[in-house]
Amino acid sequence: MATDSERVAPKHSWVWLVVLVGSGAIGIYLAAPATDVLDAAWSRLADVPAAAISIVVVGALGLVATEALRIAVIGRIAGARVRVRDAWDAAVANHVMTAVTPQVGLGEPTVAYTLAKRGVPWDAAVAIPFVKFTTSLALVFVLGAVLVATGFGPPVEPWMTRAAIMWFGATAVIAIFVIAVCSSARIATRWIPRLAGWLRRRRKSEKWDGVTRAEKVALRTVTRLATVRRISKTDALLLLGVHLVYYASYIAPLVGLACVLGDPPFVTLCLRALVYLCFVFAIPTPGGVGPSEAAAAWFFGDLVAPADAIVVVVVFRASTCYLQLAIGVLYLPIRSLAGSPR
Repeated sequence: MATDSERVAPKHSWVWLVVLVGSGAIGIYLAAPATDVLDAAWSRLADVPAAAISIVVVGALGLVATEALRIAVIGRIAGARVRVRDAWDAAVANHVMTAVTPQVGLGEPTVAYTLAKRGVPWDAAVAIPFVKFTTSLALVFVLGAVLVATGFGPPVEPWMTRAAIMWFGATAVIAIFVIAVCSSARIATRWIPRLAGWLRRRRKSEKWDGVTRAEKVALRTVTRLATVRRISKTDALLLLGVHLVYYASYIAPLVGLACVLGDPPFVTLCLRALVYLCFVFAIPTPGGVGPSEAAAAWFFGDLVAPADAIVVVVVFRASTCYLQLAIGVLYLPIRSLAGSPR
């Protein structure tokens, strides 16, 4: 029988890794306005091998650590205890599945599955990634819309700036709406039983009671979400804090290498990196591969040299996407061999 770690590991992970890295390479090629710029980018990267490797590795591990921190902290706010290694395993699995599926894909369901199999009650296991995903999505896209509106986005045509503000703002509004609806006990008690009844009438076997179990978990999850909705100011600030720490960790490799290569305006670079992060999250391809790399010079060409823009995005993507895949490919099978903790 498959272990928990085997179940959450994506199938054909090496094939996916090759496909995704290849897609990223195409994006990098398209980002270069000329072949000599691409050659210069690789030369710049070769000039700082130790710094680049350190930034990639430390950035990747830092991203997993801060994601695990978010899972553990939100678990506490939701009234559930999540052990450190369970939060770490859920964070690794989340980043792997996020990288191989579109952004609204299997990352958060994998967190819920992993936590539930490690002993966290199902309603809490579902509530934790739900709260994490929706609140952080609302936060980062509100920040992105505000930053673009105040002139910290890339230098583009006015219609593109307006489109980005509408795009980011609409995403934030949708996330807030989902939070409000799914944490409303009044709405849940009306619609969840209706949906469950509709599904029961269409199930193929009367012996299968998965709909009933799912209905009970959904109702308990909404009750827990309603409790989280009324959290104290201290917990609200804690939630805001862990999200900001996570996103600071996310952009750290990009900002760090840009500072190693030159002397860009630090605050402007950090704020532009947050806008770029919103762009990456909004890309519908698995892990945002392709367009994320292709937009390197477009986003950062006015802050650093075109070659450096390509380099910092390569390191950023290596740390936050491709190495996350590698960590999952290596770590999850090792954990399955060692056995899942109970």
